Amino acid sequence: MGYDAGSADCASGRGPHLPVDDSKLPVAVIGCGAVAAGHYLPALAASRRFAPALLVDRDLARARALADRWGVAAVAADADAVAGRAAAAVVALPNHLHAPVAIDLLGRGVHVLVEKPMATTVAECDAMLAAAQEGQAILGVGLQFRFFDSTLWVRDLLAAGLLGELERFELRLGVVSNWPFASDYFLRRETAGGGVLVDYGVHVLDLLLFWLGELTVERCRHDGMGGVESDCELELATAAGLSGAVEISRSRNLGNTCLFTGARASLEVGIWDPDPPVVLHRAGGERVLAGRVRRPGEPGLDFNGAFLRSLDDFGAAIGAGRAPAVTGEDGRRAVALIEACYAAAEPLELPWLRPARPARPARLAGGEG
Repeated sequence: MGYDAGSADCASGRGPHLPVDDSKLPVAVIGCGAVAAGHYLPALAASRRFAPALLVDRDLARARALADRWGVAAVAADADAVAGRAAAAVVALPNHLHAPVAIDLLGRGVHVLVEKPMATTVAECDAMLAAAQEGQAILGVGLQFRFFDSTLWVRDLLAAGLLGELERFELRLGVVSNWPFASDYFLRRETAGGGVLVDYGVHVLDLLLFWLGELTVERCRHDGMGGVESDCELELATAAGLSGAVEISRSRNLGNTCLFTGARASLEVGIWDPDPPVVLHRAGGERVLAGRVRRPGEPGLDFNGAFLRSLDDFGAAIGAGRAPAVTGEDGRRAVALIEACYAAAEPLELPWLRPARPARPARLAGGEG
């Protein structure tokens, strides 16, 4: 990868070189953008299983500033510096770099937790899975909504058939984005892989796959017009023939819930809040349950808590030689569904782009008109 030995503290011997806790696994964070600064590094600071040993970013000044803040011993400009310094890595780079960096690390035997989406294509996902097998390394995917307490509860409730035969699902997620991006990669299809469907959509499609099993695309409409979309509407179906609608937006605030309607009852669960409300109604409309799902004795979860759970599960998987809760196969499944959505995509009708009706010619006073 062309690592310049003179361009990083870890190679030259400069820098604080704080000791790494021997009881924890040394981990590198590759990519020092907003998700690393805002979530991964705070979560790693609280982790029982990992100690950050190296930060990697082409912007060394940014990497050094974060290293100083979080007490990380070394920084580097290239992921080649990970070899020999960390047993595991968090890949938090722009989407188009997930696959090439992860493939190189996995092939060297470095365990990788890759931020969502796993990659921008199914072919890249397959190459990552092959590299993990070749390097005998564990591959996990950062789909943190899976670690909300409500996620397992909903899956178990649906599996138990408490709603009766499912008749419909409707999911709406819309949040006007104020994410502090460190680059403009998300504005370009070639670097982001898509728009809101890749960004927010990968989380909710992963949830639906986890809750309902395999899904097929009946219809996809979005406003990308050759670029990255801000609004997307999907119609999906399960293998059993259950149909549902999904609406995703980063230009409008929506309800941010998923509603399951069954023959006996309906369930509505929040999907953006890590500590979401859940409401259960009988088929006749009577509310029988309303509250929040939490682990006994624990306060409500926040996003950093969800990242911490994801990291600690990944560390436990490495220690036990087992699969993580969110596997590479799970990440691939979500990317495959996104790929199928884009393949079926039609333009989303936007009222303000409808052609205006031609004006009638004005009548001249006293004329025939």
